[in-house]
Amino acid sequence: MGTWKSSGAASGMWTVTVNCIKEAARAVLGVTKCSSGGRKWDWWWSTEVQGKVEAKKVAYLHQLESVDKEEKKTNSECYKIAKKEAKLAVIMAKTVAFEHCMKNLEENEGIRSCTD
Repeated sequence: MGTWKSSGAASGMWTVTVNCIKEAARAVLGVTKCSSGGRKWDWWWSTEVQGKVEAKKVAYLHQLESVDKEEKKTNSECYKIAKKEAKLAVIMAKTVAFEHCMKNLEENEGIRSCTD
């Protein structure tokens, strides 16, 4: 990595130290690959999850727009169901994605990426 320098300005020594630590972390831990487009940290996000979340948003808007008590009650129930379905879809997608990630880590002895 280089020699640790104990001379010079503190900010310069700090920068060198930070860069050495980052370089060592990349060499040992690797860097994950993110899918192009979409949500950067939600690489597990699928079209099924997207559809369930969109359905939940639509149900919520219908609930907000309701004027009549019966209509509001019906739309509220629809929203609760859509919310549960979206939550379940997110849980299932994360579970599958992280199981895949763990399988890759076990097979490759922890090398590089979970998204391959």
